[in-house]
Amino acid sequence: MSHVQAAAALPLLFRRIAAVTADKHSHLRLDRGVGHGFAAGVQSVPLGLTEIDAAAQHFPVLFAAGPNPAAVALLGLREGQNLFVRADGTWTRDAYVPAYLRAFPFIFVEDAASRTQVICMEPDAPQLAGSSGAPLFEDGRPSAALAEATAFARALRESLIAAGSFARALDAAGLLEEEEATINFTTGGSARIRGFKIVKAERLGELDDATYLDWRRMGWIAAIYAHLYSIGRWGRLIELAAQRGG
Repeated sequence: MSHVQAAAALPLLFRRIAAVTADKHSHLRLDRGVGHGFAAGVQSVPLGLTEIDAAAQHFPVLFAAGPNPAAVALLGLREGQNLFVRADGTWTRDAYVPAYLRAFPFIFVEDAASRTQVICMEPDAPQLAGSSGAPLFEDGRPSAALAEATAFARALRESLIAAGSFARALDAAGLLEEEEATINFTTGGSARIRGFKIVKAERLGELDDATYLDWRRMGWIAAIYAHLYSIGRWGRLIELAAQRGG
């Protein structure tokens, strides 16, 4: 049995977090060519509001259960399983790569003392472990590669915050309901997934007109329908699992 995971104490994939500084990290290089083996054990990953539609074309988009529901892409049918990372560490061809995985090993965090956002990273990430790739700093200044990664991480943070507001509003309005799924494989065995919520489509009609229009202006109605469409993507996960023997 596996559970869709909500946010933990440390962000997903991070064992430790270090602020990016020229003093400590001028020797590091960023190599995106190492593949996605680092995400092989990630069963679900958080989604930003702006990517829900793209993710819905490839994965079930669910809402992690709990006091702070979050939109997530389900990538596997068993705990510790990502069906989209192949044995050689490459991502399944033509499948969407969630922004959270594209941003790693960088993340924006808020400094509690100064209340400012700081670009941080997982310093032991495989993308930073070799001698190939683009330097993080040049002449003591952030390189173009680091500047691009920083901008992407900042945009992701904003999109994740927006997705959190979206999910909480759905929950507060009573549109989310906890579900569980049991997958029976034709090759034998089954998988049971719990700890997620989905939108009950019939409750959309109970929204008052003002709320519906407000949500439409914020892009939430489109995101709801993308989520509902994504439920059909369970079949894609079952197909990939069958290719691996269940």
